[in-house]
Amino acid sequence: MKPDANRIAAAFREVQDGISNFLDSEDKPHREDLWDYAREKGGSKGGGGGGCTRVWEEGPLLEKGGVGFSKIQGASLPASAATQFQIPPGTPFTATGVSLVMHPRNPHVPTIHMNIRYFEAGDVWWFGGGVDLTPYYPVEPFVIGFHRALRDLCAVHGQDHATHKRACDEYFFLKHRGEARGVGGLFFDHLRVNADQDFAFTLGLGRLFKDLYRPFFAGRNQPVTEKQREFQLYRRSRYVEFNLLQDRGTLFGLQSGGRTESILMSMPPLARWIYGFQPDSGSDEDRLTAYFLQPQDWANRL
Repeated sequence: MKPDANRIAAAFREVQDGISNFLDSEDKPHREDLWDYAREKGGSKGGGGGGCTRVWEEGPLLEKGGVGFSKIQGASLPASAATQFQIPPGTPFTATGVSLVMHPRNPHVPTIHMNIRYFEAGDVWWFGGGVDLTPYYPVEPFVIGFHRALRDLCAVHGQDHATHKRACDEYFFLKHRGEARGVGGLFFDHLRVNADQDFAFTLGLGRLFKDLYRPFFAGRNQPVTEKQREFQLYRRSRYVEFNLLQDRGTLFGLQSGGRTESILMSMPPLARWIYGFQPDSGSDEDRLTAYFLQPQDWANRL
């Protein structure tokens, strides 16, 4: 039986509310932007629904952050959302989800991305989602704790943590750079084994966000040197490259005629491209790429 998209969307909206309240308590209050899908598509037929984008800018914690919720209906599912199924062109679709990206002010706090989503097109339905961490100056116990929390989430919901972690390592890899974007997390798509269990797992990830990210706030007041700030901006450029060149969520949003401003809320406010940058051997910057960005079994690290 096909899941109830309205029930799923209502639960996802509650996830957005919970995360927004959490971030408001740690930063200055967000601003909200409501949008209509049909209007974004120029009033064309076949589009309905809309979304709510909440943004934090220039606060004490977040230089820029956003949490977006959407539930839309379209006349034809974009190719970027149907890679595994033989869905004929012109098949109407429904999609709902929550997507967030946080770009902290202090480079001792990592950037984080998370999304949870549900699609249906014709008689086909599936869940997807993921979370990944992009640190600049990682603290190893916090990285290990992050991965262990995700391992425990998978165990509670009968999911294979190793499979979803490996998928994350493979997905968030900049092919043109031969380099991981960050220290990984979880990634899953086309999950459709059991509707109730798949929904519970996807929703569980959304609800876990606060506990995943809160420990990293310990670095929010650490002193920052000019060198560390420049390295943060340099590493942010990798984030931009991935989102614009490889990210399927960005492609889906643009191909489906979604709201461009909300789709690109994931972009950092500032980034810097440095030609031929090489960190000093043995430095913290060198250790990020030489050690932390190498795929590892963090959750089972002693």
